[in-house]
Amino acid sequence: GEIHNLSAPSEITETRIDNKTFQTSKILIHARPEIVWKILTDYNNADAIFSSVKDCGIVEEKGFKKIVRHEVQPSGLPGRFKYVLEITETPQQMLEWHRIRGDFREVDGHWKLEPANGGKQTLATYSAYINGGLFFFFLLVKRQIRVDMPLVLATLKKEAEGRVQTQIAGRPEKRISD
Repeated sequence: GEIHNLSAPSEITETRIDNKTFQTSKILIHARPEIVWKILTDYNNADAIFSSVKDCGIVEEKGFKKIVRHEVQPSGLPGRFKYVLEITETPQQMLEWHRIRGDFREVDGHWKLEPANGGKQTLATYSAYINGGLFFFFLLVKRQIRVDMPLVLATLKKEAEGRVQTQIAGRPEKRISD
């Protein structure tokens, strides 16, 4: 099926996975999955793209598993939080992560990329669960995820579509027609 109506992030839904309530939203990106994938897996430059990420970098690589440190500043919360995630990559399809140490009790989530409209576009699904421990719990999960998730999706879309435009602009000999 063709997907047309997700030019903005979809409403956030809640899904129960392994007894945890994940917040999930999706967006349609006018760029191929490999372009979106490149952005999501460029861990060392995540802070240049996503505003809530202040620092990010690969600590260790074991094939499709990466240990990545993050320092984040969620919008509307005082302070920065540091944690280390283990990320499992299924190239160009799925990124899954869970916290192995640092702030918060649990940080889990995934990105799922599905080719759409003949593979020229990508349906990106972002799913996240954060348990900050008792003190942060309500504050964080509801606010951080519900405020920041649409922003992250919109940023990813803008970045990926910008790269497509740059590629097209770089090849003036090719006419792009709809």
